[in-house]
Amino acid sequence: MRITITVEDPTPEIATFLLALASQPTATVTTEPDDRWTPERARAYYNLLPPRARQILRTVTDNDGHCDATSLRQGERNLRGTTGAFRRILNEGARKGLWPDALPVPVLSVRYNGAVASFSAAPDTYEVFAQALQDGD
Repeated sequence: MRITITVEDPTPEIATFLLALASQPTATVTTEPDDRWTPERARAYYNLLPPRARQILRTVTDNDGHCDATSLRQGERNLRGTTGAFRRILNEGARKGLWPDALPVPVLSVRYNGAVASFSAAPDTYEVFAQALQDGD
């Protein structure tokens, strides 16, 4: 039988209890950091983003983790303030307990001469978001 227990921010009493339980002769304990995006977390995060940040995230996931900023500036639209939404929503969700603090920002901006040149996401991140968003908005 395999039992998996996830405890976020355990109290000292709970940590002591779990360590005592794990010290039983037949127990095997493995720890895994909770710093990965899951489809459920990705969808919840996406739903909280403002519309422009959603568009950027969707474009990045649709283009294998990369998007040139020029394509997002069509019609004289600038990208000022859009990149801050990614970190702000990540921090707000962590404070509300929607996901752990250790999650990385899913979309990063690449700057050239002070302006956003492109957006990118790590392969494991954009693949999870692509899976989470496959059913559409």
